Amino acid sequence: MSEPRRIAVVPAYNEEPTVRDVLGKLYGYVDELVVVDDGSTDRTRAEIEAFLPQHPEARMLVHEVNQGMSEAYYLAFSDLRRRLSAGELSADDLVYTIDADGQHELAVLDELRVTMLEQGLDALVVRRDLSTYPPYKQAGNWVMSTWATMWSGGVRWYDVESGYRIFRLGALADALDYYQGYKYSETVEVAVVLSRLGYRISNDILVPVPIFRSRTRMKDVVIDLAAMVQAAFRVTLRRPKSKQVPSLVPPVAATVGLAALGLAPLALLRRVLRRR
Repeated sequence: MSEPRRIAVVPAYNEEPTVRDVLGKLYGYVDELVVVDDGSTDRTRAEIEAFLPQHPEARMLVHEVNQGMSEAYYLAFSDLRRRLSAGELSADDLVYTIDADGQHELAVLDELRVTMLEQGLDALVVRRDLSTYPPYKQAGNWVMSTWATMWSGGVRWYDVESGYRIFRLGALADALDYYQGYKYSETVEVAVVLSRLGYRISNDILVPVPIFRSRTRMKDVVIDLAAMVQAAFRVTLRRPKSKQVPSLVPPVAATVGLAALGLAPLALLRRVLRRR
């Protein structure tokens, strides 16, 4: 049996200083490289266009106006699914997602691929070593990953926000039917969707992060928390009737319980104030 094809997807928005170097280092690890210029306003697209002529297995997709990371991924993933349906690609081909800012340690990429194949995984999501990150970032990642674990129906998440991933194309193509995506929510949505559909996932492999960089803000955290809930319900409502998925009762009950705990002090304060 032939080895699965390795396809890297790199979304890029205003990454002029790093994008060409990342693409150059990544190119030797893959059979095909798809970079999405998401409406950059600096010279990111010019850097990509300068890279392409010497690298025949690389190509660029474009959003003329910035639409966010989720839409950039959706553009590339949808194109790969189209090619899968046309018989140009195989369901067992591997799709790598790599950030254009240089924060992913590419030296471990072949080891990750071997692990993916040996364990028969549908998705391998790298667990970033966040020990050098600011405390607020570590705390936020813990909250997001704990919330994802609750809504995933059995998969334990340690770093659900990681964008350093390998997917089996067939699983990824299936997930697109349940994925909506807004701003940065693609990473957490796809994680919950694949988990609830019963795909085999690993988030255990710890990898160093060469640099720290984050564009997310508090409103993005709120969006992502809501997106995971919506994704879980979307899977339940849209899945074929023949496909069993985990019950939504446990996460809903846990959410109601957490909400009650959070509101209890406010109710107590209100009663105290009324007595005065």
